[in-house]
Amino acid sequence: MSKTMGRVMLLAGCVVAQPGWAADRPTAPLSPVDDKTAATDAQSDIVVKGLREASASITGTDASARRYPQSLRIIDRALIDRLGATRLDDTVELAGGVARQNDFGGLWDKYSIRGFAGNENSGPDVLINRFSSNLGFNAPIDTATVERFEFLKGAAAALSGLGEPGGSLNIVTKTPTATRQGEASLSYGSWNRVRATGDIGGPVTDTLAVRMIGVAEEGDSFRRYVHTDRLLLAPSVAFTPSDSLRLLYQAEFMRNRAPIDRGVAAIRGDARAMDRATYLGEPADGRMTQRMLWQQGSVFAALSDRVSLEGGVSSRDGFLTGYATQVDFGARGVQADGRTIGRSRRFHDFRWQDLTARIEMTAKLDWLGLSHELRFGADRVRHGMNFRMDQARGRPGAPILTIDAFNPVYGQTLPVPTPFQDRHHSFRSESLYAQDLIRFGDFTALIGARWNNFRESMLNRIRGLRLETVDRGITPRAALTWAATPNLSLFTSWGQSLRLNPSDGVASFDAEKSDSAEIGAKYTLFGGALTGQTALFTMTKRNVLNPNATDVFVKTQIGRQRSRGVETVADLALTGGLTATGTFTYTDATVRNDKNAALIGTMLSNVPRYLGALDLHQRIGAVTIGGGVNHVGARNGDPFASGYRLPAYTTLRADATWRVNPQFDVRVDLENIFDTYYIASSYADVWTMPGAPRNVRVTLRGRF
Repeated sequence: MSKTMGRVMLLAGCVVAQPGWAADRPTAPLSPVDDKTAATDAQSDIVVKGLREASASITGTDASARRYPQSLRIIDRALIDRLGATRLDDTVELAGGVARQNDFGGLWDKYSIRGFAGNENSGPDVLINRFSSNLGFNAPIDTATVERFEFLKGAAAALSGLGEPGGSLNIVTKTPTATRQGEASLSYGSWNRVRATGDIGGPVTDTLAVRMIGVAEEGDSFRRYVHTDRLLLAPSVAFTPSDSLRLLYQAEFMRNRAPIDRGVAAIRGDARAMDRATYLGEPADGRMTQRMLWQQGSVFAALSDRVSLEGGVSSRDGFLTGYATQVDFGARGVQADGRTIGRSRRFHDFRWQDLTARIEMTAKLDWLGLSHELRFGADRVRHGMNFRMDQARGRPGAPILTIDAFNPVYGQTLPVPTPFQDRHHSFRSESLYAQDLIRFGDFTALIGARWNNFRESMLNRIRGLRLETVDRGITPRAALTWAATPNLSLFTSWGQSLRLNPSDGVASFDAEKSDSAEIGAKYTLFGGALTGQTALFTMTKRNVLNPNATDVFVKTQIGRQRSRGVETVADLALTGGLTATGTFTYTDATVRNDKNAALIGTMLSNVPRYLGALDLHQRIGAVTIGGGVNHVGARNGDPFASGYRLPAYTTLRADATWRVNPQFDVRVDLENIFDTYYIASSYADVWTMPGAPRNVRVTLRGRF
C-alpha cells in the first residue's frame, strides 16, 4: 500500500463530519435569482449592528441577486454536492457560457467565459475571497474547501479583478462554523481511483473557532501510464473578540503529482483517429510534482452601525517541476505517413511567489432621498516567478523520439534536455477603486471606477535581455436594474477593462484593452419555485496575444477580437423533491481584425457556438435519483487558423443516493453513460485531450 493510500484510509477512518457551510457565510446569494433573498430586499437597508463577516463575495455588497445589476451565477455548496463534484471542472457546465480550454496536460484549470479565455496560461480572472489568485501554475481547484463558486459575467475590473471582459470567477472558501460538526467521505471508482475527505471544526471558546479540511486521493486513469495522487490540508481559525471585530486566518497546502498528459494527436485532421487511451509520453519520465502553500488573513471591523473596514493579505508560494516527453509541432511532429510521431523532451522547473494586500472601507448613507452603499479600496500585488525549461528537440523532417500512434512502444533512451528557456518574471500592480450602489424606489444603480498601475520586468537569462513593461489606466463601470414587478427585474451593465500583456522573453507588448456590455432580465415564477436570468452580451478586446504555430513561446499581437451572444440559466425547486438546473449559451466569438489576414473571421479556439446543460434530481423518500446531459458544439481546435476542428458532443450521466439514516448515505455516480468518444479541449492538433469514457464511482459519507 502506497503512502498516499495509507493517508486515504487514515483520513477516512479518523474524521466524520457534517458540512457547516450553510450556517457560516450568509453574505452572498446562493442562486442566480434567489427568491427568498429577493423577498427580503427591504431588509437589506436595515442597519446591521455588531459584527459583519468580512465580505468575500465578488459583488462586494449584500444586495440581493435580483437587484444586483449584472449577470451573476452562483454554484453553491448544495449544487456542488448534488453533482458529486470533486473539482471545479465538474461544475462548469452549469455556470453558463463557460467552456474548457487547454489545461497544460491536466495540471491546472483553464476556461473561457463568454468566449474570452484571458491569459494563455492562467486563464480568466480567478479570485479567492476576492483576492487575485491566478498567478503561477496552480493545481486544479478541489471542491473540498469550497463553499461556493461565483461567476460574475461581464466587466468587473472596477472592483474585483485584473480586467477580463468575459467575467471573473470568485472562489469563496469554507471557514470555521458556529457549532461543532464534521464530515468524512470515502469513494472508490473506475481505474482504481480512491478518494477520502475529512472536514471537522467548531468553536473552541466563546471567541475562538477552528476548522480542518483534508483530502487524500490516488489512482490511475483511462489514459495508460497516467497515475496521479493528491494531498490537501486546509486549516482555518476565526477569532471574534467582540461584536464589532473579527479576525480570520485560512491556509491550504496541496501536493499534486501527475504526468503531463497532452492527450492524443489528430491524424490528418481527425481528432478521434487514435485510441483515446493511448499515451504519447514516456512512462520513464515519471510524474510532475506540484506543490502550493496558500495563506490568507483578513480582519473586519464595524466602526459604527453604518461604516465598516476590511483589510487582508493573501500569499501563495509554489513550484512545478519534472520531465515530460510530448508530441512536437510541425514537421518535427506527426509525419506524412499518418502514424509516425516525433516528440520532444522537456524538463520544467517553475517556482513562484505572490503577495496581495487589500484594504477597503464601506459606508451606508442616505442623501437626497437616495440610499448609497459606498465602497473605497486599494490593493497591491507582488508576483515573482523563475521559469526554467530545458528541451531536447529534433529538426523539421528529422524528428526524434519517434513513436507509432497505433502501436506505441516505450522505453527509448531519453536524451538529456539542454537549456531552452530561463527567465525571471516580476509583476507588480497598485490599484485604487471606488464604487457606489444606489437604491431609489424600484431602481438600483451601480457606478464605479478603478485606477490601475501595472509593471512587469522580464529577465531573459539565456539571451541576456531585460524587458520592462508599464501600463496605467482607469477602468470605469456602470449598471442599472429596474424591478419592473415583484417577480421581474430588467438590467443593463457596461464596463471597460485593462490587462497587462506579459512579455514572451523576446519582445514586450501593448496592454490588452476591452469593452463589455450586456442587457438582460432576472425572474421569479410559480411562487419562487422557478428562478432564472437571461442576458444578451457583446464584448470587444484589442491587443490580444496569440502563439506562433511553429514555436508557441513566440507571440504575436492580434488586432481585435469580438464575442457576442445570449446566455440563459434557470433553477427549479419543487416541494415534491424535484430540483433542476439548466443553462444554454450561444456565443459568436471571432477575430475581427489582424495583420494576419488568415485569422480574420475565424472562431476563437475551443469556444463553441452552442453550449447547453441540464441537471435533474428527484427525492423519493430516503432515495434521490438524478442525472444530467451536457452538449458542447463544434469548436476550432487551435488559434492558428489551420482549419483544425473539434467535433460537437453530447454526454449523459446518472446518480443515485440512499440516505441510510441522518448520519450516513451511499451514492453511486455513472458518467458518460453511452461511452461517447469526445474531445474535451485542445491546444493544437498535436495536443488534443479526449474526455473520459464510461466510468463509475461509489461514495460513502458520514456526518455528525
